[in-house]
Amino acid sequence: MKISVFAKAFEAEYRLLSTSWGEITLTPYYLGDLVLTSGKLVACDPLTFFGAEPFALELKPGKYPTILSVAYFHKNKQFAVAYAMLLLNEEPVVRFEMATIPGEDITLLEKGKIFGYGVDSGTGCFMDLDVAQLILDKNWDAESDEDFFSSQLLEELEKNSHFPRCWTNFCVDESTQANIIAFDSGWGDGIYASYFGYDARGNAVSVVTEFINIFDWCQDTGVS
Repeated sequence: MKISVFAKAFEAEYRLLSTSWGEITLTPYYLGDLVLTSGKLVACDPLTFFGAEPFALELKPGKYPTILSVAYFHKNKQFAVAYAMLLLNEEPVVRFEMATIPGEDITLLEKGKIFGYGVDSGTGCFMDLDVAQLILDKNWDAESDEDFFSSQLLEELEKNSHFPRCWTNFCVDESTQANIIAFDSGWGDGIYASYFGYDARGNAVSVVTEFINIFDWCQDTGVS
């Protein structure tokens, strides 16, 4: 099911209907390319993380488009980030598997449970492990509140607050152009799962974090 759901979520102006929320439109927004220097991808709350671990599956270092699927709720005139995707290549996805960090075993999950990252600041992100370590090092050396990464990131997020939801593409290392792409997380705090999409040859072609499983409680109008 995730294959069709995620595909529709990133189509232009995909519409759904909910008995509670009325009409909902999903719109994709390109936020820029994420630079992976080590290929070890971290997804976390960038304002509260401490020693966040990368996913067990390592990726090829490079630059990858990051796209948000933003839901617009017509009835209440509200926006919310429903999905965030890191696009690794354009090959068709034939299956999705829940992303894990080392030590997590999907086969041991109880029905209805997920592995995911916790959000306490209403913000999620994608970044390389090198960037995560650099942020921790900078925080350790900070001499004032303004020097802490969280203060700098919040300032950058506020610059794009005119967007349907807040986001930023923030360069952390000028020498490598390594960056963090951060964005609002659904309705805010919670635990959110990510999924790797694989092509027919078993290669990872995308990573999707699901913040709102809209398709579970909406009627798909099939119109985009």
